[in-house]
Amino acid sequence: MLEEVPVHDPEELKNFVSALTCEEIKELLEEAERYFGREVEIMDSVGGVLFHGDIHGDVDTLYKIWEQVGIEKVLDKFKLVFLGDYVDRGEYQLEALTLVLALKAMRPEEVVVLRGNHEPPEWLPPSPHDFPDVLVSKCGPSKGSEIYKVALQLFDSMPALALIDDVVALHGGPPVSKVMEGCEGEDCLKELDRKSLEEVLWSDPDELMGGKLCSWEDPPKLCVGSNPRGAGVVWGAGLTREFLERLGSKYIVRGHTAVDGFALSHNNRVYTLFTRSGPPYYNANAAALLLKRNSFNVIVVPALPIL
Repeated sequence: MLEEVPVHDPEELKNFVSALTCEEIKELLEEAERYFGREVEIMDSVGGVLFHGDIHGDVDTLYKIWEQVGIEKVLDKFKLVFLGDYVDRGEYQLEALTLVLALKAMRPEEVVVLRGNHEPPEWLPPSPHDFPDVLVSKCGPSKGSEIYKVALQLFDSMPALALIDDVVALHGGPPVSKVMEGCEGEDCLKELDRKSLEEVLWSDPDELMGGKLCSWEDPPKLCVGSNPRGAGVVWGAGLTREFLERLGSKYIVRGHTAVDGFALSHNNRVYTLFTRSGPPYYNANAAALLLKRNSFNVIVVPALPIL
């Protein structure tokens, strides 16, 4: 069923998903699980890689970015990385989730679909989390709850991290606990326990720790603080340096933070992307990031008008 999803036009996508029966939605989510199971996705950047931040049900802005790049290039040529948060808050949550799952099914080795904090483990739901309400509204309390359980099982199968040449892709931040324990190489990305998974899904970069600047040269222990979100941590440049050195990588590309399209931090080694617009953020711009020939190009589009 996933390979039948129309992905080249947003209106066709919306019509397709709108026409799905509740049983077909359940079957679609169950089918998607077969394309996951790897703990860490590994992919090279040959031909170009387009990274996407949070979508949160805003497929219109996503297609607007793709149109600027060229939809045929995006869907047929470039490799694609999605950094999580497909559901909650937006108007077309099920459409956004269906779209990324369909792209994964159509090009399983060239599309990476990572888990965000809004694709939660059952023990750490975000708030607000209205995706279950979307399912209940469409399918009723009993069937909607049944489909949500299938969605949770799908989310648990999704990888939280990916390696693309010199780039570590994730939703929130590094697994700080594993870095502090002295992990080396790809082991820093594997066998995430609850604490380190929470850090990967929920953490945010900052320059200050307790009011003091955390520099690139500072030891990691001085560059970790509590997160106002109530989950994950806030981490500074010294932790970024240590994490990248242990992996032999150069950059972190992430989503999670509602920036105005994109932001750079930690000696320009951390790229944050936000690929949606509209309420509740009302950001002026949305962005994606194209990695091609070992250089980055940020694609920024103005936010769609709020009607």
